[in-house]
Amino acid sequence: MSRHEVITTIKERANAPLSFYQFPPSEGSFIGTLVYRAWHHNKSCLVCYFDTDSGERFKLMAWNNYAYQPKKGGLNFVDDVMNGTRWKCAYDRAKGGTGSVSWQTAEKIL
Repeated sequence: MSRHEVITTIKERANAPLSFYQFPPSEGSFIGTLVYRAWHHNKSCLVCYFDTDSGERFKLMAWNNYAYQPKKGGLNFVDDVMNGTRWKCAYDRAKGGTGSVSWQTAEKIL
């Protein structure tokens, strides 16, 4: 369905402004548009890039726990989701807010 939109090559990565996207600085949530999806260059996960309604650019990682999705389940962000769709995403940080970002939920906004 939408696997063809996922960035897979070095050339595709070079043509997308992925370096402008950062992990969220603290736990919380945002509403934004899914702009890019790319396979991580050395981990078995999908990185999803969002332009938020507040003007920030965030990235979240979807791991393959039966499907590439947020930790608490939902849609497979490889096959069931299209770039350009809008989402409310919630995330937290491990180790009391000082560890890595963990994508918890994604709710599609119609």
